Amino acid sequence: MDSSSSLKEFSTNRRKYHKKYILNENVEEEDNKASVTGRVVETLLLEPEEFDNRFYMSTCASAPTGLMLDFVTALCNQTIAATDEFGNVSRSFEEIAKDAYTLSGFKIKFEAVINKFQGSDAELYYNELRLVKGKGLTVVTVEDVSNAEKIVEELKTNPITSSIVNLVPSARWSVLNQFQIEGYEVDGHQFKSMMDKVVIDHNERFIQVYDLKCTWSVENFYEEYYLYRRAYIQAYLYYKAAISLTLDTNSEYYGYTVGQPMFIVCDSTNYMSPLVYTLTDADLMDAYNGFEHKGRVYPGVGKIIEDLKWAVANDTWNISREHYLLNGMVNIKG
Repeated sequence: MDSSSSLKEFSTNRRKYHKKYILNENVEEEDNKASVTGRVVETLLLEPEEFDNRFYMSTCASAPTGLMLDFVTALCNQTIAATDEFGNVSRSFEEIAKDAYTLSGFKIKFEAVINKFQGSDAELYYNELRLVKGKGLTVVTVEDVSNAEKIVEELKTNPITSSIVNLVPSARWSVLNQFQIEGYEVDGHQFKSMMDKVVIDHNERFIQVYDLKCTWSVENFYEEYYLYRRAYIQAYLYYKAAISLTLDTNSEYYGYTVGQPMFIVCDSTNYMSPLVYTLTDADLMDAYNGFEHKGRVYPGVGKIIEDLKWAVANDTWNISREHYLLNGMVNIKG
């Protein structure tokens, strides 16, 4: 089944979608500081018992930064790519390191980079990355975890978010963390969704979905994340997932009302106050139909699903449905 993540993937990079979800190839995912922090925060807040299944604590006090981090990451990826199933590396370290040097964008000489790397925490971090990469774990440092713990504490104590994240199950409230719904349909296409937090008020027969985001730009979340990362796709599908529960006569939530999803947004540096971003019915309609913001058009969920179904049915991934129907003759202005 598709999810909001795979649908977003298709809308932004159909080549990657084809490799990852159709050909089932291993596709390297790029991490950045905010995304790693977000995953640690999410785990510590919602599923602390899963920490050891997702993360490996580095012996380094802090991870390398800047171009050295880029070099170490590229070095690890190049090493893994050159390693067979028996652990034999087919290329020399120098060959791999030179490729990593080129990919990292260092301007100083290769020899200078190697001198800075060898015997340093960066080399230790590289060895740790190699060790855990195949286990599906993410290497985090004490600094990373300490920062995430402070963010979690801020979410629990800040008056904007405390009433949401501290809510506990009771006769009135069901609080479901990492709640998955599978098999619901949108436009005849099946989806699954894993929602960070679902709060159900049994007195009011009301369901509220929350999604936690950790970003470096809390107060500009709309443009920097909601639009740029197309989180509106996630909002719409989460809403439809929750709606599916209320339409199922076998569900204990049959007949309940569903509110528009909300985003709990925290600062990856733990400086800015967390905010809760709300949506309206009009926002959800825009998410489905598509909309324009500052001259840029954002495709709606309806069109993306239609395009995906066409690509699957025709096994055609190197051209969009729209351009195929135009026989490749496209007006210069779109």
